[in-house]
Amino acid sequence: MNLQARTAIEALRAGVPNRAAIRLMGSEETAIEQAFDALLGSVWDTPRPGMGIAGGFGAGKSHFLGYLAEVALGQNFVVSRVVISKETPLADPARVFEAAISRARLPNRTDDPLAAALSIMRDSVEKADLLEQAVRDPMAGFAPIFAAVLFLIRRPSTLPETIRKCERFLAGGRMTAAAIRPALSAAGASRRFDLKMPPPGELAEQRIRFASRLFHAAGFAGWCVLLDEMELIGRYTPLQRALAYAWLSTWLGLPGAGVFPGIAAVYAITDDFVSAVIDQRQDEEKLPDRLQLKGRLQEAQAAREAMRHIAATTGRHRLRSPGNDDLARTCLKLRDIYEAAYDWPAPALLQGERTASRTMRQYIKSWITQWDSQRLTGEGVAIVEETMATNYEEDAGLAEPPPANDETE
Repeated sequence: MNLQARTAIEALRAGVPNRAAIRLMGSEETAIEQAFDALLGSVWDTPRPGMGIAGGFGAGKSHFLGYLAEVALGQNFVVSRVVISKETPLADPARVFEAAISRARLPNRTDDPLAAALSIMRDSVEKADLLEQAVRDPMAGFAPIFAAVLFLIRRPSTLPETIRKCERFLAGGRMTAAAIRPALSAAGASRRFDLKMPPPGELAEQRIRFASRLFHAAGFAGWCVLLDEMELIGRYTPLQRALAYAWLSTWLGLPGAGVFPGIAAVYAITDDFVSAVIDQRQDEEKLPDRLQLKGRLQEAQAAREAMRHIAATTGRHRLRSPGNDDLARTCLKLRDIYEAAYDWPAPALLQGERTASRTMRQYIKSWITQWDSQRLTGEGVAIVEETMATNYEEDAGLAEPPPANDETE
């Protein structure tokens, strides 16, 4: 039995492709992949806006994001894949950042990305000097607390407990001035840094920019952030939805929003989101006005740009419905994986009725189910399919914040 093939089949049977399935199945979306390659190549010298991909339920959006993650890892990017959920609401940049850091992966390494990048930086005086210079630059917009943390992390005499506090702070944890002031005093720098924390929104933005610079200083090409199940924002209340649009614009680096150098952001969203949410609820007309009434003019423009980007995405980067040739290639590829997984000669199958509404996930699960039945019972099986509709009903509970992260005091 081939363990990797078996793991892939088990994931595809459940409809949740894992790394093994993604690597073995690959992707047929060459045009979108080319656009993604261009995005990765532009994150520092000539930054371009991030991109989105659209598709119906079961069209393979999560699979394709996973494939893009493997592509980015192959190009020496740190990769974070974040599923938008109640725990990671897009309107809360701090929560999204914490999730992105905790789920980040390094190319060809399994250790903690933030700790690994700091370790690499500490081992190279040149890399550490460049990062410190970037953080201290007044034009970079970092609060002095970041320079203080970097100062302590670089010092060989800093206690491991203090370094861990600094690492947790950079990953999104809380930290008071009292937590690091003794260490600064011991280093003769008690009055060298202003330890006042910036407001929460600004702190989250600065953490994001610091992380991307840290990864770059450690020798990685950049930071690729993949946002999955973006359609959940359609269930937010109007104000939360407006703020979510604005933060999507910021992650992508769209006109009118802040830019995160070194970050390549990609999101996946359902292809009916524009008609079912933006158009039906008149979001582009109503939500920017709502933010303007609160004096949040920049966020209003950013939200408007995000909605236009989503509308363009559904036409430009929509996952294709599988054609007969696509189905034939995928079925043969899946058959080879199934045979390797169970050391069993899987018979050829009819592709099944091809309809515009039938997704690749439905085809794949039906093929696996038929092979399972024949392998275990020697008999065929009839497949019954049902299409699930996306739920866009507003839910105020999605805006309730999870418990605060009080890990570092």
